[in-house]
Amino acid sequence: MLMKLNADEITSAIGISASMGAGLLEANRTGGTVKRMHCGWAAHGGVVAAELAQAGLTGPPTVIEGRFGFMQAYCGDQVNLDEITDGLGSTWVLPDLFFKPYPCNHFTHTGIDAARTLKAKGVTPDQIVSIDLGVPSPVLRTIAEPRESKIKPESGYHAAFSGPFTVAAAFYRENGLGLFHEDFEDESAHDPEILALAAKVNVNASEECDAIFPFQFPAVLTAHLKDGTSMTEKVLVNRGGPKNPLTDAELALKFESNVRDSLNPDQAREVAHTIFDFATNKTSLANLASLLEQV
Repeated sequence: MLMKLNADEITSAIGISASMGAGLLEANRTGGTVKRMHCGWAAHGGVVAAELAQAGLTGPPTVIEGRFGFMQAYCGDQVNLDEITDGLGSTWVLPDLFFKPYPCNHFTHTGIDAARTLKAKGVTPDQIVSIDLGVPSPVLRTIAEPRESKIKPESGYHAAFSGPFTVAAAFYRENGLGLFHEDFEDESAHDPEILALAAKVNVNASEECDAIFPFQFPAVLTAHLKDGTSMTEKVLVNRGGPKNPLTDAELALKFESNVRDSLNPDQAREVAHTIFDFATNKTSLANLASLLEQV
């Protein structure tokens, strides 16, 4: 839409971009940092597809619903095609997006928040005998299995997909909005204190969480302490979603932390301010382009 394509060009752009699609998730299971470029590559593919359509390259108009289209390739017969156009032009999904506060698998976030809450209440790693982490059953294969690699991840990348590691790290670390990139470097993944606590974390399916998933990725965390008591924290709504949004200050901190290797603090703050100004200042987009040209 920003490129002012006509209807035929938009149709071709969708056909071209879908033909570029992939995003296989095997890296989550056996490793490979390529997963980190999936979202950026999808955005790149969309821009390139629009430029190619504008230049005259055509794409199949039935790329979504056709016999050899996207839905058949990825969903088979388990799809309601009417849902694709339901509310088109009147229902907008951008306000429902989730902003991830932590640079790790989204299924781990509520466990992190529960651990951070217990930490804020005074629970320390040396008090803990064991931890039970209840999650929706469909996420077990992503953040809990196989257990051996989740309690002792091979690398920082693997640690980002581990329920036990992320819970343990939340008790020991406090960076960014709670956990940040440095907590998922290879050195952090081999931190003996974090690994010792991760080995005490047992991840199990929770019926309460199953009833909420997939609209949220909830967690129920119970820490069993050496004095014989137990403390439980439930996080049933994801931080960063529409029901518990990040504040502008938190979003700015996340942005500034992410660009600290590319922009100095003053530049980062100015870019963030310009982005937040979009809603009321029609010149902000031009101002942003001008700022980024200076990087």
